[in-house]
Amino acid sequence: MSSKVPSPVADIYKSLSISNAAWNAEIARPTGSGWIAGVHFRDATTGPFNALLVEIGKQLGNADEKTVAASFALRFGWASAMAIVPYLRFQCVPDISLENVSFKFHETTFFERTAVYEPRGAVVAGDPRGNHELMSTVETSDALMRALRDALVAQSAPVVQALFDWCSFAHRGTWGILTSSWASQFTTYAENYSDQRDVAPQLDALFAGDDIVAEMRPEMRVVSYLNEIHLYQRRASCCRYYLLPQGNLCASCPLVSDEERMERNIDWMKTQHERSLRPRGHS
Repeated sequence: MSSKVPSPVADIYKSLSISNAAWNAEIARPTGSGWIAGVHFRDATTGPFNALLVEIGKQLGNADEKTVAASFALRFGWASAMAIVPYLRFQCVPDISLENVSFKFHETTFFERTAVYEPRGAVVAGDPRGNHELMSTVETSDALMRALRDALVAQSAPVVQALFDWCSFAHRGTWGILTSSWASQFTTYAENYSDQRDVAPQLDALFAGDDIVAEMRPEMRVVSYLNEIHLYQRRASCCRYYLLPQGNLCASCPLVSDEERMERNIDWMKTQHERSLRPRGHS
């Protein structure tokens, strides 16, 4: 097939950007302020990754290095949308290897958006998109879920190691934060947001295995309010936000009791419901 035909992955990101600007991934090798090439995240002791971590520490009020590492892990975890949303909405897993991506961080150090150099991806065999020269195929939908898992783990593993090498932040701690972010992408962008129970088997499939990723997956709890049924997390590790002067314990934190977590989850659902009933333009 001619290279002049746009890659299905490029078309996916274009469609996603129309629906939600936050889902946009540039198809380019960007340069300029805030952009860090994926390969730089293999080493946190020097270079642009280290500079970002130092700036996060300053933004957090000179926080200790382990808290900075946890804070970065939260940011990096949200970048997983670049793979998870195309999977959920278009049944495609893009190539998100560190050698094929860049990440942009705002001057406030928060994650902003991503870029993909070559719009390669994988779909299930029989999908016409698999005929494009930049696409590959897997045999089944189960295999596509495994491809998503493999892509997320392969992208994240060097980052987890880099944070450990920088400040001895435990591998388990970083993985617990990352798997929490992955699960949040699934619940946030669920096909039926009002009833998220169908997401549970998807997450079971995503985290199936006998590795540290499976071990550090979040526990998902079903919480109901009126006609809404949502899944909420108990993360496997703490993000250390409560250690900051302005911080507190997140509802998903493993340090929070199950009773308090449930109460806070229901309070949040109640707030969201009440907000949905307000006329537009009213705060």
